[in-house]
Amino acid sequence: MTKYLFPGLMALLVMALAACGTSTTESNETDDDSLTVYTTVFPLKSFAEQIGGDAVSVETIYPNGADIHTYEPTQKDMLEYAEGDLFIYTADDLDPVSQKIRGAVEDHTVFFPAADGIPEEAFEHEEAEEGHEDEHDHESEEGHEDHGHENGTDPHIWLDPNLSIEMASAIKDQLVEMDPDNASDYTENFEALKQELTDIDAELASITEDPLRDTVYISHESIGYLAARYHFEQVGISGLNNQEPSQQELTQIIEDIEAKEISYILYEQNITSKITDTIREETNTEPLEFHNLSVLNDEDDQEATYQSIMQDNIEVLDRVLNE
Repeated sequence: MTKYLFPGLMALLVMALAACGTSTTESNETDDDSLTVYTTVFPLKSFAEQIGGDAVSVETIYPNGADIHTYEPTQKDMLEYAEGDLFIYTADDLDPVSQKIRGAVEDHTVFFPAADGIPEEAFEHEEAEEGHEDEHDHESEEGHEDHGHENGTDPHIWLDPNLSIEMASAIKDQLVEMDPDNASDYTENFEALKQELTDIDAELASITEDPLRDTVYISHESIGYLAARYHFEQVGISGLNNQEPSQQELTQIIEDIEAKEISYILYEQNITSKITDTIREETNTEPLEFHNLSVLNDEDDQEATYQSIMQDNIEVLDRVLNE
C-alpha cells in the first residue's frame, strides 16, 4: 500500500505548511475557542459532536457518497487538516487514508486512533466469515493489499454498538485530555451517548434472538461485526474492497438465494453494484437499503446521528431476518 503522497505533491505541501508555521505545540483553535476536529468515517464525527457539544467543531474528511476504499484527499484538504487541533480515525490497519494524511501533516495536528484500545481479537469476526468462505474463494482476498486492508481486516467496526461505545469512550478521554476545562460536560455527554448505544445493542439482540432466517445477503461485505455479535451469517455479493465474484460464485449465490427462499438483498448507500442488480433480477428479490454509516449521502438528513441511522438499520435487519 502506498503510505505517502507522491513526491511532487508532498514537496508542495511541506513548503505550504512551513509557510503556515503551525505546530502541535501551538493552539489551532478557532476564534470562539472551540476545538477544531477532523474525522474519517461518519460515526467518529457523530460521536465527537455529541460528546464535545458546543466546545468542538467537527468535520469528516469524506464528501457525501464517497467510497472510503478509494478516496484520496487533495493538497487543499491536507492544508485544512493541518489547521485542526485533532484528527480522529479508527486505527492504522483499518483506516489507511489516515496514514497518508498523517505522513503529510503529523507535525501540525494531533492524530488519535479511537479504536487503538480495542483488543485485536475483536477484529477477528470468524463467525461472520465461516459461512462465507464457500461463497468467495480466499484467493480474492489478495486484492486487499491494493486497497489498504492488507490483512483483510474488516474496517466497519462502528456497526457493532459495543465497539462503538469503546471508541466513543476513547474520544471522550482524548477531549478531556486536550480540554480539561470542559471535562464534566464531555463526561456527561458521553454517558448519555453510551446509554443510547447500549439500547441499540439491546434492540439488535432482541431481533436476532430467535430469527426466522439466519442469512443476510448484502452488496458488499460490511456487516461482519454485526453478524458475529448477533449470530447470523452475512453473504457479501462483493468482497471487503468490492472485489466482484467469479461467474461460478455468482451462479452459486443465485442458487443459494433460491434454495433458501431469500426475500431481500441489502444495498448500501454509497455502493453501486451491477452484479447485485443482476442477482436481484434473477432471483426476484426485493432491494432494501442498509446504511453502512461510513459516509452520508446527499439524500441523508445532514443532522442525522449514528443512533438515528442505526435505528433505520435495525428495522431493515428485522425485516430480512424475521419476515
